Amino acid sequence: MYSLPTNMRYVLKKSYTYDKKLRLYLIIHILCELVIPLIALFTTSAIIYMLTNDINVVPYLGIVGLIVLVSLLIQILNSWAFNLYNWRSTFARTSVFFVEISRESITKDYEIIEPKSGQKRLSEGMTSLDSNWVGVEQMLKETPKFFVSAIGLIIYTVIVLIYIPWLLVLFVVMSGVNLYLSYRANKYMKKVYPEASKLNRENYYLKNELTDPKYGKDIRIYEMQPWFLRLFDSITKRRVKLTARIQRRYLLANISDSIFLFIRDGISYAVLILIVIDGKIDVATFSFLLGIIFGFSGWVNGSTSAFNALRKSNIDVNNYRKFVEYENVFNHEEGLPISEVKTPIKITFKDVGFTYPETDKEVIKNFNFSINAGEKIALVGPNGSGKTTLVKLLTGLYRPTKGEILINDVNILKYNINDYMKLFSVVFQDSEPTAFTIYENVSSKPIEETDRERFFEVTEKAGLKEKIESLPNKEYTYITKHFDTEGINLSGGETQKLMLARALYKNAPILILDEPTSALDPLNEEKMYQAYDSFTEGNTSLFISHRLSSTKFCDRIIYLEDGQIKETGTHKELMALKGKYKHIFDTQSQYYKEEEN
Repeated sequence: MYSLPTNMRYVLKKSYTYDKKLRLYLIIHILCELVIPLIALFTTSAIIYMLTNDINVVPYLGIVGLIVLVSLLIQILNSWAFNLYNWRSTFARTSVFFVEISRESITKDYEIIEPKSGQKRLSEGMTSLDSNWVGVEQMLKETPKFFVSAIGLIIYTVIVLIYIPWLLVLFVVMSGVNLYLSYRANKYMKKVYPEASKLNRENYYLKNELTDPKYGKDIRIYEMQPWFLRLFDSITKRRVKLTARIQRRYLLANISDSIFLFIRDGISYAVLILIVIDGKIDVATFSFLLGIIFGFSGWVNGSTSAFNALRKSNIDVNNYRKFVEYENVFNHEEGLPISEVKTPIKITFKDVGFTYPETDKEVIKNFNFSINAGEKIALVGPNGSGKTTLVKLLTGLYRPTKGEILINDVNILKYNINDYMKLFSVVFQDSEPTAFTIYENVSSKPIEETDRERFFEVTEKAGLKEKIESLPNKEYTYITKHFDTEGINLSGGETQKLMLARALYKNAPILILDEPTSALDPLNEEKMYQAYDSFTEGNTSLFISHRLSSTKFCDRIIYLEDGQIKETGTHKELMALKGKYKHIFDTQSQYYKEEEN
């Protein structure tokens, strides 16, 4: 956890990268806020002094007019600097901090992002950018208020010490009590922050995810509306109760501040009146000191209020930094260049074991296996046997808990991870297209960087050409209506063809298909896999499926159960073995025959 001064410097320094003039606007605003009340105070006291001492004011009217004009110009300058600082603070939040956290969320290692702890860090980090009055922007906007109040308080404290030093003791005691109550309120807020964060995530899901059209059919058909509305109502009530508990702590501090303000002002009035009656000060000095005491109270309230707000925002800024500064586990800046890897590629799993973060179950156990250069391997087995986990380990999404994975006999952890991922074309079962055009989805690049000839070649191979030609905007058709009202929603089979086209377009030396054709019938899945076999001739390939008939063409088949290799060999060898592979293959074959009939 970083201290408040550290985070204030951090936020201001980062904001200056958006606009270097932000520092200038801040300084001008602070100086103007300090000078304006002092000019008014001294001018008023001087005029009262002249009037009460029979001094002719007329000769000084020009000077007074000039002071008023200067004061007006300073106020205009202050308004200009304040407004520029304020709205550029908003732009700094969106253009610097929001861009940074978005970049970090898609570039940090998947091993950091996917677990619940990673999702929690991301959610809490995003909360600091939710609006103008939380986290980063709250700190930016409260910083000038705090500096103005703190500097003003110091100036007025010196003046009070000269004239009424004992009154300062009373002010300090009252302010100390108020600061203590504010400290307790902030401490409570920090304590309940995890609960508030959890409620915010649940609320976000209900408000944003469940309004997505993809859930609409099920919600209506299965009459889920009353259930979800009750959930939303329950979460809203819990959020309101939690907010009320937090605000009650701050309310106590605010009430005490109001009471102390009344006492301070009452005592100050009484003391100053008695001093005037005793003849120790004149009316002009009385007016000056009264303004100082009122100003002192204002500076105390302002600095306390700004300090409380800054401490509150400091919690959010710490959460922001906790996410963006969380260190990656793979090599990013350093590591071996991928250009040294010769193709086709040999893959070796050596005593690999793996347990997902925040769990105790070992999902991959003492896994030893080699895929020879250019070989086509099938990973088959029941759900939960570890097939997809092996893909995540091989592609550098996770590190093995035990053992090592080698590419051409070199540990994959020695490579630059960004380069390393260029070795793979992967289609996952749950892959989803982005809301951009079909053209961009296939190439994973902007339109101007896409190879048009290659695009049409791979979409034809993937069986997507006919669909594209049937669309009014052809390959420039957007997927979903987020960016274009004429966008389309692809069917499950069409989505998987799109993902296959993307993998073909990349043409990486290692191809991995992780059950991407589950939306297709068994016959079409088998045809698609065999087509891929011919498209990627010479590449090292890994095919994953729970339909055993789809991978008969592979050089070798690995049958997995409970994260371990149970059987391995060609299709013929495994059938001759008459083990679990044959049993499941025969069962599935019978099922598909019945389905066809």
